[in-house]
Amino acid sequence: MRFVGFIVVLGCVVAGFVLSGGQVATLIQPFEVLVIFGAATGATLIMALPQQFKKLFPKAMAPLKGSAYSKPYAQEALVCLFQLALLVKKEGVIALEGHINEPSSSDIFSKYPKLMKDHHLLHFITDALRLQVDGAVTPEELSDMLDRELEAHHQEEHVYPHLVHLVADSLPGLGIVAAVLGIIITMGHLNGSPEEIGHHVAVALVGTFLGILVSYGFAGPVSTAMEQELADGGNFFGAVKHGLVAFAEGKAPVVVVETARRALYSYNRPDRETVEEACKELRAA
Repeated sequence: MRFVGFIVVLGCVVAGFVLSGGQVATLIQPFEVLVIFGAATGATLIMALPQQFKKLFPKAMAPLKGSAYSKPYAQEALVCLFQLALLVKKEGVIALEGHINEPSSSDIFSKYPKLMKDHHLLHFITDALRLQVDGAVTPEELSDMLDRELEAHHQEEHVYPHLVHLVADSLPGLGIVAAVLGIIITMGHLNGSPEEIGHHVAVALVGTFLGILVSYGFAGPVSTAMEQELADGGNFFGAVKHGLVAFAEGKAPVVVVETARRALYSYNRPDRETVEEACKELRAA
């Protein structure tokens, strides 16, 4: 859907320009692009740490591929929690050791491909379970530790949408810089024909146009999409955290799952009946 949004923005702007008698070739000004986006890249290099700059583009592109968090993924995570809790109920907490030490070879974790691909959530779960296997923390201490981990992760990840937002804010100003440079060039051609002067003015104005369009039509919405993805991830991890704490408190597997499920946003929350059916199938297997 987000790529469709890009197409709609660009298509409507260009279509309106062409239908009004404009020529698309007038908008293709590579030197204006160089000034605006080269300066924006340089400004980002100044703002971001080297390791942040390397991750910025992939982070910005990730939400455009679709959200990483969905009902099917939530159901996988919930059913996985159920199976882990069921294992502990039947065999004791020590039975988790082999699964959490080698998740890739675990006959439990390997059933959940979306979870296996999400290394951060997988480590979040296994690290929390490892503390319980070691008997190192109480449920209250585990809850506090997981909260601190989630808060640190949120603060670290928030840098990326904030950087994109700052770039979006800078683009209209950089478009004006490109336009001013174009006017300076125009002033050197005042003895030219009206057509020549008009061409140089048009080129200068393209700089302002590009800066404003990319800021409000693309970069700004991307930063908002990144914020939404970050919020969805925070909610997703928070829900799993509630399930893990219920797990540590010795709650029944069904209660562990329902505790986590109810903490999810409504659009990522699987139906109770669907989750229960999947858990029943596991229990019967």
